[in-house]
This record gives sequence, structure tokens and C-alpha cells, in this order.
Amino acid sequence: MRKYGLWLLVALFLALAACSKKQFKLTGNETDQEAMEKCLKLSEKKHFQEAVECLEIFKNRFPDSTYALDAELRIADTYFNKKDWLLAAESYNLYIRLHPNSDKLDYAYYRAGLAYERQMSKKIDRDQSSTDDAEQNFSSVYRRFPDSPYAKLAQAKYDEIRGRSARRNLYVGKFYFKNGEYRAAIPRFLTILQDYPGLGFEEESLYRLALSYHRLGDQEKAKGAAQLMQENYPNSKKTKKIVGKILGGGNG
Repeated sequence: MRKYGLWLLVALFLALAACSKKQFKLTGNETDQEAMEKCLKLSEKKHFQEAVECLEIFKNRFPDSTYALDAELRIADTYFNKKDWLLAAESYNLYIRLHPNSDKLDYAYYRAGLAYERQMSKKIDRDQSSTDDAEQNFSSVYRRFPDSPYAKLAQAKYDEIRGRSARRNLYVGKFYFKNGEYRAAIPRFLTILQDYPGLGFEEESLYRLALSYHRLGDQEKAKGAAQLMQENYPNSKKTKKIVGKILGGGNG
């Protein structure tokens, strides 16, 4: 009987807790503006799931409202504020696809880029599958909407992500190089030279590229890389090393 009484108390407590939890509701008597304000207040109070549900109901109840498009963006914003980066990115991209003529496309692209960026691992040796998506969304902002208030912010983010991508390629290339896997290292160094110019990684990449070709016995390509170093970094210590080793006929 005591055990039964205990379970009854627990069940009663849970029921009371559920009843005490604030639930949103739209009465149906609100104007579209009043309904939107209720949904936004839920998000402001960090009742994110309820806010999303509220906004979905709003879309169905007021499809012709001037706030209807805004509701779609607010859903994406709510997922973003909830730190549900994947759903946020997908929601912004859905808005972009459904409303290609919206005057808020720059905002949607920028926020999608931020959501993808948040998914990127900060560790250079971890999966970076969201990198390309982040780059594409940020580049869409400053290239398609150069007068947007988000254009400079997006370009700064784009440059930052490209720097991280270049560092990752250099990291992987140096790893292969260190372990004598020169054929695997070469594409990484070439990627930096071809796809990430001007980010400060060319000298190191050329140096290791020349050495990789040299150690594989491809002297023609090794000399080509060494000559590029001479042209672009004539006073570099790395250039002097590579010239002496390859163009000067050294071994190693």
C-alpha cells in the first residue's frame, strides 16, 4: 500500500508539473500581427519548440498575411537560436529556394552560412563537410548583393573559412610528406596553389611540392616548382635550400 501511495504521489507530481508548464495557444481571435507577436515572444523566452509550432500554425492560418514570409524566416531564426544548426541551415535554404525574389535573400544566405559555419569542427584534422556549404552561402551574399549590410561580414567570413581550408590542406599534405607518401601529398600542395592563392601558404606549398617531385624522381616538375620559388620568393631561405638541392644538382 505504501508503494502504491508513493507511485500515486509521483504520478500526481508529474501531472501537476505538466499542467503548470506554460503552453502557447492562438485563440483564433488574434489579428495576424497579434498572432505573430505571440510567436515571437515564445522565441524570446527561449520556448523554441513552441515558437516553431506557433509559427507553423501562423503560416496555415494567415497564408496571405504580409507577415507570412517573415514567419518562414522566423522559423529558421528560431532553430538558429536553439543552436540546431542543421535544421536552421536547411530552413534558410528552403526559404531561398521557395522565394528566389525575396528582398531578404541576402539575410537568408548569410544566416545559412553562419549555421553551416557553426557545424564546422574547430579541429583541423576533423571532418569539415560543412565548409563548402558555408563558403557558397557567404560568397552568394557579397557577390550577388554587394550593397547588402551583410556583404562585408559575409566576405570576412568567406576569407576566414578559406584560410581554414587552406591550412587543412597544408596540414594533410605535410602529414603525407612527413611519412614519405609524396604522391598523396602533391595534390594537397597543388590545391593550395591553385584554389587558395593569396592566403600566405604558397611558399611552404611550393617548397614541399618541389621536394616531393624531387624525391619521386620527377626532376622536370621539381625544377619547375623551384623556378617558381626563385621568381616569387627570391630572398627566402626556403628558396635558397631548394635551388641548391634541385637546380644546383644536390641530393636529398
